[in-house]
Amino acid sequence: MSAPERVPVDVAVGVLIDAQDRFLLTSRPHGKVYAGYWEFPGGKLEAGESVEQALRRELHEELGIEIGAAQPWKVELVDYPHARVRLHFCKVFAWRGEFQMREQQTMAWQQLPVACRAGVAGHATGARMVRAGAGFQRRHYTGSMNWLDAVKWDANGLVPAIAQEVGSNDVLMFAFMNREALAKTAELGQAVYFSRSRGRLWHKGEESGHIQKVHELRLDCDNDVVLMKVEQLGHEPGIACHTGRHSCFFQLLKDGEWIAVEPVLKDPASIYK
Repeated sequence: MSAPERVPVDVAVGVLIDAQDRFLLTSRPHGKVYAGYWEFPGGKLEAGESVEQALRRELHEELGIEIGAAQPWKVELVDYPHARVRLHFCKVFAWRGEFQMREQQTMAWQQLPVACRAGVAGHATGARMVRAGAGFQRRHYTGSMNWLDAVKWDANGLVPAIAQEVGSNDVLMFAFMNREALAKTAELGQAVYFSRSRGRLWHKGEESGHIQKVHELRLDCDNDVVLMKVEQLGHEPGIACHTGRHSCFFQLLKDGEWIAVEPVLKDPASIYK
């Protein structure tokens, strides 16, 4: 009779990439399995945590840093002798704080080929991740997080964000971003907002497919409003509004009343199923 299949443990793994396109490896601390081996930092997901939440917590607990957006990269299922693990690899290009080795581990910035002799280079999954390092290229805006500090966030940690269409200069929509949403927008090159009603990040087009490709990010003279120059994708002509219209600003004040002056390009019932 065969042994029952082991339930995998979910682990968030951070691939931190600096301005020189180097990636960070840390050694496993004494007292843990594979002590002294090199690995990408991270740790297990706790109950109710998302991968990004777990990674944010673990890197603060282990390294003393506050990370920006975590970009999902790869998922690997690995059978170790001691456990079956599902590794959720995320790229991180921006962080704040000085690195602290809070578990008495060692850290090393690496490029290909890896100079560290033990650990990752000898571990099959880690080696595959390292060999895939050609995909580590940085995004444009994320050299550091200092630019985020220049934004004047309101009492709720939000900033108004306006999406304006490249070419036509039509104002498509208005929403809010928190720090994480703005960092992720810059990293992905696509608009990510913070939904106040749902209390979470909202990647524009995640349900409708009407993604906004960001060409420029601008900040106003008071540093309290963000303007994005975007290309509205997913439909021709572009649909930015949940009503199926090109722009959310489709109502015109005329003779003392608001009148819809833009057509519905697609039935919302067929957009949001």
